[in-house]
Amino acid sequence: MELKVYGHIYPANSILERELSEALESAICDDISHDIPLLEREKDMLRISFEGRYFPEEDVIDVLKRHLKHEHRGKLDILDMDDWRMRRYLFDGGELVRKEASLNQVMDYSGF
Repeated sequence: MELKVYGHIYPANSILERELSEALESAICDDISHDIPLLEREKDMLRISFEGRYFPEEDVIDVLKRHLKHEHRGKLDILDMDDWRMRRYLFDGGELVRKEASLNQVMDYSGF
């Protein structure tokens, strides 16, 4: 399975960062992106960047759900290259919304 995952959430504190880092420990990256950090902090924003075979989606979403507050904003896109689908989690106003679409639909919408 080939997955690509990109996302961000802000504002983030050290507790959220630590718990996301722990949730990401079981991820299995591909050889090319193995040296790229899965989780990076930019001021009060956390960024997730991943390419590989296994991403602990449920664990990451569980952490985000536990810490999600009204002031949080961001998204997490999970692209399943084998099934040609994308799952998008949006974080806004304390709400977490999941959407799913084929990558063809996503590319048509974005103008590719």
